[in-house]
Amino acid sequence: MKKALKHIWNTAFGIIAVLLILYIVGMHFFPDQLKDFVGYQTFVVLTDSMEPTIPVGSLVLDKTIDKDQEISPDTIISFHVNRLGKDAVFTHYFKKKEVDDTGRERYYTQAENADRYDDYATYREDLLGTYVFHIPYAGRYVQFLQSPFALLELGLIMIISIIYHILWAKFDREEKAAQCAESQEQEITEKTDNKRVS
Repeated sequence: MKKALKHIWNTAFGIIAVLLILYIVGMHFFPDQLKDFVGYQTFVVLTDSMEPTIPVGSLVLDKTIDKDQEISPDTIISFHVNRLGKDAVFTHYFKKKEVDDTGRERYYTQAENADRYDDYATYREDLLGTYVFHIPYAGRYVQFLQSPFALLELGLIMIISIIYHILWAKFDREEKAAQCAESQEQEITEKTDNKRVS
C-alpha cells in the first residue's frame, strides 16, 4: 500500500512538474498562443513599485482581459509599456480612463506608493490581464527557467532521465529473467530430489 501511494505521488508530482516546465517554456517561445489557449498568463515583478502588496521577484498570475470587459478602478492590472524604447510589462493599479487629445481612451495607472499617475500613455490594446494572485519570489525561478542556460540544463536533465529509465527498465528485465531462471532451476532440483526419494 505504501509503495502504491509513493508511486502515485511520484507520478502526480512528475506530471505537474512537466506541465509547469512546458508552460514556462511555452510562455517563453509562444506567449500569445498559450495565453489565448489558457486564458491566463504570468509575469515576473522586477521592481518594488507594488510593495508591500506584491514583493519584488513575485510571480503574478493574471486573467486575460476580454475585449469588451470593463475594469473597475483600483483593480490591479498588467499592461505593456514603452520604457526607454523597449517593451516592458508593468503591474499597477488601474485608476481611471479618459478620452485624451487624440480621441482615444487613455487608461491611467498608478504604482502602490506613488502620489501621481504613471507617465506612460496606456490604451486598451496595451492591457494584458487583471491580477488574480501572486507567489512571492517564485518569479526569480521562472526567470532562471526561461534563461538559455536553464533550457540547456533542462534538456540535459531530460536526456539523463530518459537514459536512466531505459537502463533501469533493462536492469529490471534482466533481474526478472534471472529470478525466473533461478525459480525454474529450483523447481527442477526439487523434482529431481523428489524422484530420488520415491
